[in-house]
Amino acid sequence: MTRLIAFLGLSILVAPLARAEDDWPPALPKAKSGTATLSSPEFLKVPESVAAAAEKAGAKFSVAKSPPTVHLAYHQNLGADAIKRRLWSSWGDICVASDGRVYCGIGDHGDDAGGDARCFLYRWDPKALALAQILDVNSLLPNVKPHSRFSKLHAKIDEGPDGGIYFSATLNDGNRAGKDNFHWSEQCPGGQLYRYDPKTGKSEVFANLPPPRCTATSLIDRERNLWWCNLEAGEGNALFALDLKTRKSVFQAADGTMGFNRNFALGKDGAIYFNGEGALYRCNAKSHALERMAATLGTSPGMRCSTGETAAGDIFGITHQTTQLFRLATKTSQLELLGPNWLAGSYTAVCVLSPDERFLYYLPGSHGGAVKDRTPVVQYDIARKQQKVLAFLAKVCEDELGYVPAGTYGVKLSAGGDTLYVNFNGHAADRLRPAAMKPNGFGLCAFAAIEIPAGER
Repeated sequence: MTRLIAFLGLSILVAPLARAEDDWPPALPKAKSGTATLSSPEFLKVPESVAAAAEKAGAKFSVAKSPPTVHLAYHQNLGADAIKRRLWSSWGDICVASDGRVYCGIGDHGDDAGGDARCFLYRWDPKALALAQILDVNSLLPNVKPHSRFSKLHAKIDEGPDGGIYFSATLNDGNRAGKDNFHWSEQCPGGQLYRYDPKTGKSEVFANLPPPRCTATSLIDRERNLWWCNLEAGEGNALFALDLKTRKSVFQAADGTMGFNRNFALGKDGAIYFNGEGALYRCNAKSHALERMAATLGTSPGMRCSTGETAAGDIFGITHQTTQLFRLATKTSQLELLGPNWLAGSYTAVCVLSPDERFLYYLPGSHGGAVKDRTPVVQYDIARKQQKVLAFLAKVCEDELGYVPAGTYGVKLSAGGDTLYVNFNGHAADRLRPAAMKPNGFGLCAFAAIEIPAGER
């Protein structure tokens, strides 16, 4: 409905920007084919609260001289009564395929046990600047009742050596998969690995995880054609490896051998580096023996995010809880803490290494906390150990689009290192946000392609 407002003595009828109660996601201003494009010098203005926090923490960072261009699109086709779903959110890392297209996913955190949950796979086309839904993941499950449904894409989306897109869906809490209130079947006995074929547009159930296990953490070893994950819902966490050629398990560690389970890293030789109890561990690439390393992360329970191994033999990342940048030298097993990742430290679930191995990119404040610092996009210069903010996204996006980008679990770079792709959690600005939806950084997901100016990389 329109509103009557007074301006300079005149009465003017003003239509609302969107009817959020009727449709979700809301309309995106300035959008063409569903995508809005922004670039503003306001991206480069340091918020007063950030300047004060930096002074208090003794933190130093620079700001880019040229603003990026940002293309942003909402995830569409969420189904009937989408505004009433529990919590639209994105929890997993995304994939840049060899053809340049980007895959990401969201879910609704719905009634997974009872069978009323939704999660979808999307694809970004960088040439068309368009985001399209390509799969209702639960459509791959048996159409029988009662049957539980998946509510998240939490584990990593990856491209296999065969060009297929591999991913696994999970529950609100994968550790609950074995509870009596979950209803599984012979066709879907728990968590599964799926494969999407970009050539045909068809998806399939590729393999079952050991029932009723689920996973929130995975990666592909393309050279050895292995899919690695952490198994939840057992008597503790355990590494698991599946041969993508035979579709059979080649390794399953004993339950409880993995500690903090939200991240592990892949070495160039195929070794897996993971968080054990009190130290980092290495899973030997050939024997699969689990070897305790001398390296520790201090008081942190482990790596929260990590890169692949560089040509020099280093793995970079950010610790959990203590939020320190680190460098792990795989050849010597030495670990160097590089200082807080942002200001006094900010929870960060994903980081990515540039193709030339000069920079790390990340967005601090993954769990809705980014908005507190107006959603900075950070570039870390590895050689100089210096942080540079490429943009503070929140204010411009909120003012011009009515969207508040508030954190991410999915970040990747284009093959040329010129575009940073981000799958955002966020919420609508107050003028668009339904009363029942809290401004807590969740409820409205968006995908962004951030073009980094040549002079800033």
